[in-house]
Amino acid sequence: MTKRRLTEQQKRRIARNKSEQLDNSTSIDNNGIQLSGTVISHYGREVVVESSDRNTHVCKLRQNLGDIACGDRVVFIPQDTTVHGVITAIEPRDNLLEKIGFGNKTKPVAANVDQVVIVCSIEPAPNLYLIDRYLVAIENLNTEATLVLNKIDLSEASHQTIIDSIDHYRVLGYTVIHTSVKTDLGLDTLKNKLCNTTSIFVGLSGVGKTSLINRLIPETNASVAEVSETSGEGRHTTTVSSLYHLGGGGCLIDSPGVRDFTPHICSKAEIFHGFVEVRNVKGKCKFANCSHQHEPGCVILQAVKDGVISDTRYSSYQHMLGDLKNTGA
Repeated sequence: MTKRRLTEQQKRRIARNKSEQLDNSTSIDNNGIQLSGTVISHYGREVVVESSDRNTHVCKLRQNLGDIACGDRVVFIPQDTTVHGVITAIEPRDNLLEKIGFGNKTKPVAANVDQVVIVCSIEPAPNLYLIDRYLVAIENLNTEATLVLNKIDLSEASHQTIIDSIDHYRVLGYTVIHTSVKTDLGLDTLKNKLCNTTSIFVGLSGVGKTSLINRLIPETNASVAEVSETSGEGRHTTTVSSLYHLGGGGCLIDSPGVRDFTPHICSKAEIFHGFVEVRNVKGKCKFANCSHQHEPGCVILQAVKDGVISDTRYSSYQHMLGDLKNTGA
């Protein structure tokens, strides 16, 4: 069945109704009837909300509110002794990190984040294209990206290529931190980087996100799974996104491990913006419709030839454009 498109008048009416709903919700006397809070965990239609006094409330989500994410700021009716609370409104978001789920539908991962921490490791080895897809999504959120290379205690001479490939992101202006839970290497640096921000950990399963969080916030006591001996990939341990408070200030969101994170990218412009070294190349290509693949006078190809853009990043850029084309966008 073809999806019915809304007219501009219908869109304005929906937006107005949502705005009025939020205004009406927040204007109610805060005497235990309605409160403001932050979503700290999400289980299907069941949501855990933390109020400003750090008390938690299990709430249901009204169906007309749409999707909700860990980190969302909400207005809710708190639960009593027998009935769940009810979220009545979602406040405007600063940003929303999304991924493509089943049926090519977008799925929210986290809202209102200041920093996305991409965790990779010596074992399992990093997927550079996956990292680049994260970075494109982060750049289009206008939030900060930090890369963590974990399990550095496992590094040997044969792993130097891995270390160099991740350290290359420093050249692009990203913070890169080497960490080891076993030796405590880099943990203080990571703590300082997380201080007074709302950050989210993302990355493949098995790279040690949960182990890092258990060291940073021991009281979480999150479960840890070893890397599968047969596949070399990690088993999923975190099943829902959860928000934790850091001792030195700030919050940390732990997200489910993803083996193939696909950012919600709608256009070539978003991909272009997501590669900082590509968008910083000055000048115009000889041809207005340049594909940046083989045309003479292409400033992007010249930048690759000059070493301004690495071969690996250029490959990711073209790969991502190809993925976008295959989706029909």
